[in-house]
Amino acid sequence: MRSDFRRAVLAACLAATFAHADDVPPTKVAVPAISVIADATCWNAQPHDVVAALRQCARKGVQAVTLPVRRGPDGAPYAASGYARTACQPGTDCVPLADALALKPAPALVLQTSPALLDEVQAAVVRADAAGRVQVQPMLERPIGDAAPDTIAPGLSYWHVARTAPRPMMLHVLEIDLSTPGLSFVVTPGAPANGGEFVAEKTSSFARREHLAAAINATYFLPFDGGHLLDKPYVPAAGQAVTVDGVSIAQGHQDSGYANADPRSNGSLCLHGQRVAITLRACPAGTTDAVGAGPVLLLDGKTQPLEAKRREYYLDTEPRTAIGIDKAHRRMWWVVVDGRQAGYSEGITLPELTALLRELGADSAMNLDGGGSSTMVLRRDGKPAVVNSPIHTGIPGRERPVGNHLGLRLDAAP
Repeated sequence: MRSDFRRAVLAACLAATFAHADDVPPTKVAVPAISVIADATCWNAQPHDVVAALRQCARKGVQAVTLPVRRGPDGAPYAASGYARTACQPGTDCVPLADALALKPAPALVLQTSPALLDEVQAAVVRADAAGRVQVQPMLERPIGDAAPDTIAPGLSYWHVARTAPRPMMLHVLEIDLSTPGLSFVVTPGAPANGGEFVAEKTSSFARREHLAAAINATYFLPFDGGHLLDKPYVPAAGQAVTVDGVSIAQGHQDSGYANADPRSNGSLCLHGQRVAITLRACPAGTTDAVGAGPVLLLDGKTQPLEAKRREYYLDTEPRTAIGIDKAHRRMWWVVVDGRQAGYSEGITLPELTALLRELGADSAMNLDGGGSSTMVLRRDGKPAVVNSPIHTGIPGRERPVGNHLGLRLDAAP
């Protein structure tokens, strides 16, 4: 059964067609959409009734059927017929995903879903004990090409650049004018529970909860297990207790200390109002907010030596998150480089990242947690949106819950 399912999925992939251009947001690219794997009489007998169509396909012995998954009016995932191209509403074109998964006998299912819905889809599949007959196809939406600097809010300019040398790399840059009236930094407040200092949370959730204009992931954290979609859970899940390997200060309260077990974490971003500084180890007295990470890449214009025993990590091409500050402390840059996505963006080494920050104008710079954690969120059309292509559990576009975050808030000018 499983090998037949894979062959059916492969046949569908070979016959795939592109989705309508109307469905693709600006600067995003759609992957091929798989057609329903069934003959016309199987699905078309019940074109607007998902459950009835699945029953019909099961009676005809169809091996596998592809269903788009959309967010329903209650926020839960709904299985849609191939005819429902818009968001699902109650009615015959969509049914709760749980209903489609509970149907027996039924064909195996290929669930097409946006990365933003993957967590809910995974939970529904696990609850239905259906992992053995389900495959999930994330529908990629990620930036392509170059985008000129765009003023997304007063004092905030964002752009992305697609480089081809020395390998494909998608760079995301947020430039911050530190003199902007009403600008303030926000660090994740501690939430001690079950032996942890924080609870794991997605960067987009943090940005939404704190009403931020921008946010990025920050400090290394534990526990950690990379996990896999459907068959091995990622740890920590959203809401689970975590500790961070580096300092974390929010509104004058120190939630995590400078001492840490991670040799990469040798620096601190120190904040007091709109005054910012990158230091080795401790922040100066009067610091009200801080995040720790590392290694520190630049200090007083000088490239910092990278620890010899961590050279492999430093020279690996990985997704990265970093921050830089100019010599006058008037401008700051947040940089995210996507990685682990062959032919699209394959990551960056720390020496290359240092050169990029220096190219932007940074006099001091620090690496933050990277890999599948690297995420940049900006407020777009009144809502926080992930603008890069994270790579959580090996799924491009899937966002990871992380330990703590760094955010920007823009209040009305006094």
